Amino acid sequence: MSKFDDIRCQFPITSQCFTAPDGVERSIIYLDHGASTHPPTPVLDTYREFLEKYYANIHRGNHYLSQKASALFDAVSETILHFLGADPANNEVVFTTNTTTALDLGGYLMSQTEGGTLVSSMEHHSNDLPHRRHGPVHRVEVLADGSLDYNDLESKLKNNRIKLVAITGASNVTGFMPDIYGIARLAHQHGAKILVDAAQLVAHHSINIRPDDHPEHIDFLAAAGHKAYAPFGAAFLVANRAAFNAATPYIPGGGTVKFVTDTDVVWADGMERHLSGTPNIAGVIALGEAITWLNTIGMDWVRQHELEILKPIEQKLRAIAGVTVLGDIPAEKKLGVLPFTISGVHHDVVSTVLNNNYGIATRNGCFCAHPYLTRLLGCTDADAVRQKVATGQSVQLPGAVRATIGIFNSMEDLNALVDAVAEIASEKERYAASINLESAACLEALI
Repeated sequence: MSKFDDIRCQFPITSQCFTAPDGVERSIIYLDHGASTHPPTPVLDTYREFLEKYYANIHRGNHYLSQKASALFDAVSETILHFLGADPANNEVVFTTNTTTALDLGGYLMSQTEGGTLVSSMEHHSNDLPHRRHGPVHRVEVLADGSLDYNDLESKLKNNRIKLVAITGASNVTGFMPDIYGIARLAHQHGAKILVDAAQLVAHHSINIRPDDHPEHIDFLAAAGHKAYAPFGAAFLVANRAAFNAATPYIPGGGTVKFVTDTDVVWADGMERHLSGTPNIAGVIALGEAITWLNTIGMDWVRQHELEILKPIEQKLRAIAGVTVLGDIPAEKKLGVLPFTISGVHHDVVSTVLNNNYGIATRNGCFCAHPYLTRLLGCTDADAVRQKVATGQSVQLPGAVRATIGIFNSMEDLNALVDAVAEIASEKERYAASINLESAACLEALI
């Protein structure tokens, strides 16, 4: 058995079927890894084992179960720091429920520092909107090909007082990977720190946070388990221990203190200061197993496997008449993300047909990155759309379809996507009309 075959058979989802609306049983071809990844059997086993054998709260008791749960939970921090090349002597991990919360925590830790936050126009909303409540936000533009405008980035750093550069490690729309190390160096040269949203990057490409005194050190890094082959509900922020100690607890409460009186409190140190209440213990332990599993496979293998599929498939999609692949990013500078539109067919229709007729799971819409997507689509009326939405008017939002490649996807999976898209594009009137919508007026708006 090849290494790929061994990996693929560890995912129960690869043998899952469903009954389509036409009554036909279809195998699921899962191409929505950019939204969430499925846990492999070793991760599921670890998750189940904790629930069955060691279920107890952590850091709360001296009995066997609590001690065992605490040891399993605490070991995950070391696993993550090692996986990311972070120095455990100076850096710690705070576990959160999702990447959004981790990114907001990063912004919160910098909220008392004077200056603005620099975000890019390609950010997921989770690495944009939270920063707007922590002070002024400045925006770095993207180029026509969907890549980051590094000249604009440098200009904004030179001409504004920036305390934090919040940048994605890889776009969830195009897969473009900014040079986070070069950006870190530039940010530090201008007195700023860098926060990397690694939600998309962590399960697809190796990451090295680098030593704290290195000019390209990543100050803050956030990611989530559900995009790295672990269950929902466990995410993390890695940062220097001093940064965690410099701020009062993100959410004060149980576990964040050393001692409390009627009028005063002594806060806990490091990650415990911001680990309020009972965390998702089972989810964190499963996340640690998923990181260990990825590390055993090897991130170089993961990356090479993805590139071997991405390069030919993207060429085939671009060759289909009526299909536009958004962005023009070389494969070496992006993840296995394939965002596309079919001329004359609404993205809701395309994604639904792919599911109903071919069993192919994709994502469609704006991907929680409205500014970036409207730029890629060439939309010039974003303000008018916003006004209609704000006043409750009916409006069809722009969007695209997105297929994302995961570790268990084969070339056959992606060739099936290409064949399906080609058929939809060649018979667009038939496929657009095949969707059951709530009203004829809605159908007319979609087509």
